Amino acid sequence: MPSRNRCTALVLASAALVLTLPRSLPADEPIPPARPFEPMVYQARRAKLMKALGGGIAVLYARGEEDADGYRQDADFYYLTGLNDAGAVLVLSPEERAFKERLFLKPRDPDDERWTGVRPDIGDSLRRTTGIERISRTSALGGSMMGLLQTTGTLYLISDPGGPDSPDRPEMELYGKLSSKLPGVSIKNRTDLLPALRSVKEPRELDYMEKAIAATVSAQHAAAQAIRPGVEENWVAGLIDLEFKRGGAVRPGFPPIVGSGRNSTILHYPEHNQTIAAGSLVVVDIGSDYGHYSADITRTYPADGHFTPEQRKVYDVVLRAQQTCMDMIKPGVYFDDVHRKAEEIIRAAGYRDYFIHGLGHFVGLDVHDSGLYRKPLQAGMVVTIEPGIYIPEKSLGVRIEDEVLVTQNGHRLLTAALPRDPDAVERMMRKE
Repeated sequence: MPSRNRCTALVLASAALVLTLPRSLPADEPIPPARPFEPMVYQARRAKLMKALGGGIAVLYARGEEDADGYRQDADFYYLTGLNDAGAVLVLSPEERAFKERLFLKPRDPDDERWTGVRPDIGDSLRRTTGIERISRTSALGGSMMGLLQTTGTLYLISDPGGPDSPDRPEMELYGKLSSKLPGVSIKNRTDLLPALRSVKEPRELDYMEKAIAATVSAQHAAAQAIRPGVEENWVAGLIDLEFKRGGAVRPGFPPIVGSGRNSTILHYPEHNQTIAAGSLVVVDIGSDYGHYSADITRTYPADGHFTPEQRKVYDVVLRAQQTCMDMIKPGVYFDDVHRKAEEIIRAAGYRDYFIHGLGHFVGLDVHDSGLYRKPLQAGMVVTIEPGIYIPEKSLGVRIEDEVLVTQNGHRLLTAALPRDPDAVERMMRKE
């Protein structure tokens, strides 16, 4: 817990942030955080996954992580349950007649709960909340699995967050123990199923994603209007965090990136400990989290409020590559082909060696979301388009990133509310 002096400093800093918010931003009351969807939403997702499996048994462990903002559930488990309960285990058995879904929760610990909050008892209230009838403690997992395996000989691996060499694979440890006791049990890889389901967004998911985008657009406005020579990168990051909270975010979707000067050429610059210098560029790559759904938008700002001729030349190349690639987005297109188009444009301008990352990624429950990159794009997918040019020897980095929804006939720019044109960016910095 912070000291009294530290608390006082935080209060004063927060008050200062509020007083320095750009006047052009709405002064509405903060938006409350989102709630998980209704239980029937997660039930339908589990039913769709089980239909794709057809039979056998699939086990999914919650792999959430603790950070400064508390516990965050991993995306696969959250997608199927809407639960933020650490240590939980989901078991799906499509061939079972009565109970195809089972949820196992770690035992309650009164001492732990004094630190982390009271966890619910197992009962009808929890069954209604989860939509799962069979709920037990994790101590019963092994015995339950042995019983289920009496009617099937197949175990499915459905989530593979760490790759085949990852030591953190509790499913494989469990499957190994079961196989040693029941010879003949087979293990099959179906880690393709959840990416296929998650990459095509439902309307309710898009609603949450657009709320995350709206908060992120407001934060980009706040950043643009605060950036000037002599301002600390960390001060800009603080304004961004405040706008996220006003937009209903419990946490950011990922650590914010505010990199000026040479730091603009560091892709995942984490420090925010530099003073913005005159004549520099500032790359601001941020994303709010609304209801577990992340946004991801990047803009590049000139510290002095106007681009130098060389900065504008590089910016125009990046913008042209981005717009050309956006124009290609529609169902049936391969993302690799879109990436190659960006390379082609940047190479023709003489900057190919300074474009050092992929063109974009799926976005959703994770900022770098699960998706089938080797398959053609489908309607309902959301991808980022983010070409960049980074020239360390000139301390000159430019990245422009926007989110694009693939529609039935083409695409829709979800982040259109935030200017990209360099003249419009300069006007936004002048608070026009």
